[in-house]
Amino acid sequence: MEYTIADQADYKLVTVSGRLIEKSQAEGLIKEFEGLVSNGTNRYLMSLENLEYVNSTGLNLLIGMFTQARNAGGELVIGGISPKVKKLMVMTKLDSIFKIYDSVAVASENF
Repeated sequence: MEYTIADQADYKLVTVSGRLIEKSQAEGLIKEFEGLVSNGTNRYLMSLENLEYVNSTGLNLLIGMFTQARNAGGELVIGGISPKVKKLMVMTKLDSIFKIYDSVAVASENF
């Protein structure tokens, strides 16, 4: 799994790619995200277009990030999602919790 976090006008763009199957793969992302939240950043747009696979561990990570952003008075939305990951989000009914947009561009216009 690889990730980047980029500054945008009023949110952070978090891009995740590869396969997210173990918490140890995401330790850097978790620590960086927690640091941003503790420093007052609470708006995140997450791109999952290049995330090939995610299991329950990866879903728990996404839920945890969503919860941290919400608890800080902010929001985490998904802009762009791979078909396999979207199918899993629908099967687990997480699509009713996360705001999922077709692309980063659409999400940024509506965020």
